[in-house]
Amino acid sequence: MIPTHDSFYDVFSRGKRVKIQWPNGARLAVTLAGNLEAWTETPDPKLRRTRHVGGVNPITAEDVRCKYDFRTASENDYGGRTGIWRILRILEKHGLKASFNINALAAIRYPDAVKQLHAQGHEIVGHSYAEDIQLILLSKEEEREEIRACVKIFQDLVGTRPYGWLSSGMRHTEYTLELLGEEGFLWHGDAVNDDAPYLVEAGGKTLIEVPYRNAVSGLNDTGMYRRGMTARDLLSAFRDEFDILYEESQTDPKLLTMAMHCQMAFPATGKVYEEAIKYAKSFPGVWFARRIDVVRWLLDHCLK
Repeated sequence: MIPTHDSFYDVFSRGKRVKIQWPNGARLAVTLAGNLEAWTETPDPKLRRTRHVGGVNPITAEDVRCKYDFRTASENDYGGRTGIWRILRILEKHGLKASFNINALAAIRYPDAVKQLHAQGHEIVGHSYAEDIQLILLSKEEEREEIRACVKIFQDLVGTRPYGWLSSGMRHTEYTLELLGEEGFLWHGDAVNDDAPYLVEAGGKTLIEVPYRNAVSGLNDTGMYRRGMTARDLLSAFRDEFDILYEESQTDPKLLTMAMHCQMAFPATGKVYEEAIKYAKSFPGVWFARRIDVVRWLLDHCLK
């Protein structure tokens, strides 16, 4: 039977394009997206089956005596303990601000890191409660409760709430946009179907969709490990994608996003992040901005 309704194509594929003009005549907007993530530790097979970091798959509950997966927890802990600080040093060195997608559980585990990145002027983006409990596993009411809990955790920790949302695993439900609109969010970032922001509507609310990048593009560093890439491969992918978008932006301004996962911000990866930043800064007409800056610019200057 041919389906009569497909939520993605009804909402996202039909999202209204925006005639973009970046500030000061910039051609290309570049947003740096940090990811500070936390996983639950109990190896529940329903939640953990395909949720892996690096080359190690989390153990599942069927055949283990110990209820904790310490190996995978150790890999993930690198992000909040070590990687986040490397990324913050690089950003401070180059005078840039980023948008950090942060699980609320990561804020609980690494409050000093979240306080520091907020103090340095980086954007806090809601990123579900835990990385391995995706919204698609929740009912509508559970999803609403999770979104509200995430807002409260950040509000209590740093005195401000997020206005942008990237779902854990970039997997939202048919209710996510509606719930985000009800809770005062301005932008959503799960889609990867465009090279520029656009408008989406749900529940009588309009949000700006700020497209992200997945591992296939090479600009999401999870691809380095899931596809056998190296940090040096990431730099090559960044340069190629930057070159094409910069050329196209001469007549149709675009947005480029590079993901920097804190748990993957090893020394070699950090070197690549910095070289990518230097490469983009060497071109005129490039606007480095937080994603909330992009959204507020569009709201104030491009939607009148």
